Amino acid sequence: MGLWVLEPKQQNVKVPGTVHVERDTDVLRALTAHLKHGSGREEGIVLVPQPSDSVNDPLNWPRAKKIFHSYFLSFGTGLASGTCYFLNPSATLMAKQVGTTVTQMSRSLAVLMLCMGIASILTTPLARIYGKRPIFLLLGLVSVLGYGVLLAHPYNLQYLYAGRALWGAGASGLEYLVSSSVGDLFFVHQRGFHLALWHFALAGGNSLGQVIASQIVAGQGYVWAFRYAVIFMAAYVVALFFFAPETTYVRAKKYDTDVLELLSDEVREGSGAASASVSDQHLPSGGNVDEKTTDFDAESAGTAAEIETKRAYAQSLRIFSGRYSDENYLRALIAPFATYMLPGVVWAAYSYGCAVAFSASLSVSLSSIFTVAPYHFSTRAVGLTVLSPFVANIVGNFIPGPVADWLVTYMSRKNGGVYEPEFRNILCLPALLTGLAGYWGFGLAIHYKIHWFAPVFFFGVAAFSGSILSLVSNTYLLDCHRKHAQDAYAAVTLVKAVMTFAIAFFINTWLAKSGPVRVYFIIGTIHGVGCIYGLVLYVFGKRMRLAVHQNAFIQRHLR
Repeated sequence: MGLWVLEPKQQNVKVPGTVHVERDTDVLRALTAHLKHGSGREEGIVLVPQPSDSVNDPLNWPRAKKIFHSYFLSFGTGLASGTCYFLNPSATLMAKQVGTTVTQMSRSLAVLMLCMGIASILTTPLARIYGKRPIFLLLGLVSVLGYGVLLAHPYNLQYLYAGRALWGAGASGLEYLVSSSVGDLFFVHQRGFHLALWHFALAGGNSLGQVIASQIVAGQGYVWAFRYAVIFMAAYVVALFFFAPETTYVRAKKYDTDVLELLSDEVREGSGAASASVSDQHLPSGGNVDEKTTDFDAESAGTAAEIETKRAYAQSLRIFSGRYSDENYLRALIAPFATYMLPGVVWAAYSYGCAVAFSASLSVSLSSIFTVAPYHFSTRAVGLTVLSPFVANIVGNFIPGPVADWLVTYMSRKNGGVYEPEFRNILCLPALLTGLAGYWGFGLAIHYKIHWFAPVFFFGVAAFSGSILSLVSNTYLLDCHRKHAQDAYAAVTLVKAVMTFAIAFFINTWLAKSGPVRVYFIIGTIHGVGCIYGLVLYVFGKRMRLAVHQNAFIQRHLR
């Protein structure tokens, strides 16, 4: 047992996700002589997965092109997320103008989130079969159509529901496909920052969109908020067509292997030098290593020549570029549901669902809380309160990442050079403490009508906790189950959507009936369960990973 991570009862068995990262430099150099390595600051790092020899392989794109693609897609994620939740602080004003209740207005968000989850399940097989580019473009157009429908009759509740439902379906692509695109573009040691950027776009876009929209609503009316959303999304879809080529690429299976784990086996079997050391830079940083090891011909990886001419820019503009999989659509449709048998997916879905749903519960209730006594905030002022979770999301996404990288490097050394995905789960401890403080503190502050700074501060603390928990759980998912990542993220998005649908549907009624103390005590406790589950996985996760890997029924139903 290393650092309280329980070892499987079976001896000398390889566990998916476990990586041996410290080895003798001479042995490593000899074993990797024919493999492709990084250059410059990344010199000496074995590239995982191994890129093909094709100039059209996204792994071989110029670094600037890959970074632009990551930032461009993350911007789209922020735009999609921000325009889903952006009118929460304005719910009271909108309800008066439409002639309905705040509860009915908040339920339009519930419908939006439900349709987002359904769309993610329906389109993930299409993205796998036909590529991500056509799905990004199709769903972007659906979004524009959605708010276009709403703007035809902006003061009609039925049109409001229909328009937001279509917008939610359209926004799903930019919610769940971007993480898979990061995997297409970057090697495992490069993915940490770009995954954090995407995650920040999801959470930060949510908060910043509410701040901006509340100022627009106060100055120009809520109809203009929808107009701006349509204008910016339409412009983004046009830019997507010209600047976002397809990233899905079919390589020979020999390139898509867990090189580090293969080397560990060779070291153990060929030299017995399993406990020597190598540079810390070989540790995955927020990325993952595929759990499936296949036979790998090191010589062929460096010399295989796929004769392929560079694709012209005009060719990259094609919406469809062929089939990337021979899968049957209906069979592929059930693949995301099969991933619920994986403990890492269950934890990520629960944790991310709680983080988004409970953050939505806070933002949906802001209007009904701060527009009445003792606060009497204007729509502008209510919107500005969301700056608190925005700042918290910046801190919660970009501080824990480097801390976790340092932590797992240190723990891997202490563990004899073995990296376990569970090491990052230590961050569930601060997530547990700050989450309980944030949600319970918010409920108490509202109940006792404390100065506005208190509930706003605790709102930020809760958002900070949710960012840590969802980032750590999503990274754990990728570390353990990269092969099933796209299906898993669709499954996670569905759970998030259903949970947000449920909480947005009844949060205002629940608050009126039970009061903020009881409501946010329950919410904080549910959040705490997710943190405790992560700590349980810290101890038993390695055994669970092996059990899942060896379970014939589970493996038969996974894609």
